[in-house]
Amino acid sequence: MERNIYIVLVIFLFAGCSNPNLNENASADAKAAVAQVKVSQVVGIGKIEPEFDIIQLSSPVSGIVKKINKRENDSAKAGEIILELDHEVEDAKIKQLVSQVNTQYAQVIADEAAIQEYQAKYDNAILELQRLQKLLTKGAETQQAVDDASTNMQSYQSNLSRLRAIADVSKRRLAETKAALVVSERERDQKIITSPVNGKLLEISTLIGSSIDSKEAFAQISPRGKTIAVCEIDELFADKMMEGQKAWIRNMGSLDTLTTGTVYFTASFMKKKSLFTDQAGEKEDRRVREIKILLDQPAKLLLNARIECVIDISVTQKQ
Repeated sequence: MERNIYIVLVIFLFAGCSNPNLNENASADAKAAVAQVKVSQVVGIGKIEPEFDIIQLSSPVSGIVKKINKRENDSAKAGEIILELDHEVEDAKIKQLVSQVNTQYAQVIADEAAIQEYQAKYDNAILELQRLQKLLTKGAETQQAVDDASTNMQSYQSNLSRLRAIADVSKRRLAETKAALVVSERERDQKIITSPVNGKLLEISTLIGSSIDSKEAFAQISPRGKTIAVCEIDELFADKMMEGQKAWIRNMGSLDTLTTGTVYFTASFMKKKSLFTDQAGEKEDRRVREIKILLDQPAKLLLNARIECVIDISVTQKQ
């Protein structure tokens, strides 16, 4: 494996340590000499990651851990319970609301039965009034009987309207209680933490009886998928990166190849170094281009391991 990149590094070192009194022309000549060096390989710093990144699992609410269903290195399917926070209060509230729903549902049935009963009486009262009115026209019935039948029919009509209003209120109460039950169930479900994806539980940093704060990560999950290397390439060679390039992965400072791979993604913009820095917020003028490498034999590599990525750019040079 050619290592012409080290020639470039030596030239940079020589230029940086030379006499500071060199004029600008000499410096320009040094840069031009560097530009003329044919580099066939570029080394970038990177780390091993799942194809879809590591998910930081957190809880939407705070609470005390009551039960842990999964341990580190366990596989987890999407929807499987990882752990449960204490939800006894929510369970009691749900039980109470379920009872209220059943009671109110029975009340609605009773109200509807009463409506049907008075509807039948009202219909009969209408028929009776019509019959008496016909008899009145023939002189076979008195006006008093017709008036009494009319009053009776209006009474049934009034009671029927009242029962319908009562039934409407009962139905509204039932709907409100059902909505409250849904809210309570969702509040309870927030304390039952499930896996968002199919994957593997890498870490869980809590114990039964411990407190979990809202939205604070307590576990890490690696989604099921391929293992890749994410590398940052210095801006000096950023334009040499392209998909399909061959790559070699090795430990930091080692010449032994751990595995090989192929570049399948190159970022379309430059950014600050982010994978590894000595101090948070340290000043750094250099920019890097992120690339992703699909590994041929990832089984023996540890996730989050710091590695060097050696990229073959000879094809780019030829083009």
